[in-house]
Amino acid sequence: MRIVTREMNGEDRASARKVSSSKTGRNSDRSGEGSKSLRRALLLLRTVAAHDDTGMRLTDLASSTEMHTTTTHRLLSALQDEGMISFDPNTKLYKLGIEMLLFAESTHRLKVKDQLHPVLMTLAEECGEDVHSVVPTGDDHVLIDKVEGTEVGRITSPAVGCRRPIGVGAGSIALLTAVSEAEARSLYERNLPHLANIRWTTPDRIWRDIVAARRRGFSVVKGQLVKDATAISVAALNDAGEPVASVTVFGPNSRLTPSRYEWIADRIRQEIIAKGKFHTVLCPSS
Repeated sequence: MRIVTREMNGEDRASARKVSSSKTGRNSDRSGEGSKSLRRALLLLRTVAAHDDTGMRLTDLASSTEMHTTTTHRLLSALQDEGMISFDPNTKLYKLGIEMLLFAESTHRLKVKDQLHPVLMTLAEECGEDVHSVVPTGDDHVLIDKVEGTEVGRITSPAVGCRRPIGVGAGSIALLTAVSEAEARSLYERNLPHLANIRWTTPDRIWRDIVAARRRGFSVVKGQLVKDATAISVAALNDAGEPVASVTVFGPNSRLTPSRYEWIADRIRQEIIAKGKFHTVLCPSS
């Protein structure tokens, strides 16, 4: 292929510089406008968040942010389309949307994950089995962190990000040891349509496991998700006594025998208190 080149004269070069300068100017203008709109949108989000309990009207938002009402409405509409802002047509009030609440929830999960990770590390090394943590999210639970054990022939626990209804698995049952019986029953009944679809257990068996866990202060689930595996879990509570997570040791039945249930639960409890900056449900026998 033959490449043809042409030497530019002075006039051509000046013209090229002019065109290039014009394009750069237009790009700069667009970038500036985009940054300005972003800053205004963030200002609106912060203002709505500061008044989320009561909500704010369009005119109040425009006045508080010193923006024209038309501009305020346009930005609010865009934020509403993305789920960042919600609008009640009856009260005419703007509040934070579901996406912003999910962001806040994600931040909370990351904090809990970081605080409990040293607990998982210590227990995985000490027990030799997989150790994981879950957090409640609505009527479900999500596995947020896992440390693999070192024992030969260990059983692999569920993956990080796994989400199931509360009541399925030792980790989520442990969360129900720290709430009232009425609340535990209510959540169980709300989840019944989902629990009925779990192939490796039954709703009746789940309720029996919940009752047993509440009686002893920790949960034990044996031979469900994996036939030859046992999971032992303890809830981590915040200062208000609310369950914010649970820590679970997961391994083969041959090593996690009934004679070790109490000892493993005590070790989980001790590590949560010592390193996780949380409280736990006390075992009735302690």
